Amino acid sequence: MPKVKFQNTGEEAEAEKGADLMEVTKNQGWPIAYGCEDGMCGTCIVKIIEGKENLNPLDEKEKQTLDVMGMDDGEHRLACQCKVNGDIVIEGM
Repeated sequence: MPKVKFQNTGEEAEAEKGADLMEVTKNQGWPIAYGCEDGMCGTCIVKIIEGKENLNPLDEKEKQTLDVMGMDDGEHRLACQCKVNGDIVIEGM
């Protein structure tokens, strides 16, 4: 099972392959804000410290939102749009 590590606290959680990162963070009670939960508002931006290759590719909506927020740098993602396919380390913004 993939592991998700929250760098802010050092906590880790196991996730089913293909799990929604949003659900993993909510289940763990990690302090990541969620607004629309649809990839439009940008409240759930996280920095991917390790394992960005273990997430699903960005879709156009997520890319546009990150661009508007000035975070389309390849290191940030919207947690509500990510699927966990392997180990990752994230940092909450």
